Amino acid sequence: MPGSRPAAAGRAPVVAAALLALGALAGCGSADSAEQPGSETSAATSPGPDIAVEGAAVRVPATPDVTAGYLVIDNTGGAADTLTGVRTDAAAEVQIHDTREEDGVMMMERRREVAVPAGETVELRSGGTHLMLMEPDGFEAGDTVELTLVFETSGEISVEAAVEDPMGGSTGMDGHRGHG
Repeated sequence: MPGSRPAAAGRAPVVAAALLALGALAGCGSADSAEQPGSETSAATSPGPDIAVEGAAVRVPATPDVTAGYLVIDNTGGAADTLTGVRTDAAAEVQIHDTREEDGVMMMERRREVAVPAGETVELRSGGTHLMLMEPDGFEAGDTVELTLVFETSGEISVEAAVEDPMGGSTGMDGHRGHG
């Protein structure tokens, strides 16, 4: 019929208005949920641990049976995590040790795990908590060793550790050849 419109053309303005309204409502809902504390989209902190490992280094073995390793674990997340183990193909075993003084004598004690609190940094260092690589391969200064850290929540994180010789002056460490 001349002068009449198809039925679909009359509905187009109504459909367009409905789509605009839905878009406006969806935008409002997203902004509101992002600002609510505890929301999964909150940008303040991650709800779980957020682990980064830096500064990994191991010493040139002074003896064939053991050497030490050091690193820094940073947890910027909103929950604690726990380092439960470390392994490498470059040694028979990796243990976590604490150095402590008892009756004026420095002693090392094996630890099974290291807590990494939310929002904190834990340093494995000479004279404190550190790694002991048992029966290490014959690596030299300038080599790298892959360490795989195992966390209770975050799982496995692999890092490359630089092999350093404290007697060569490359680390600035205290000269405890081969151990913590």
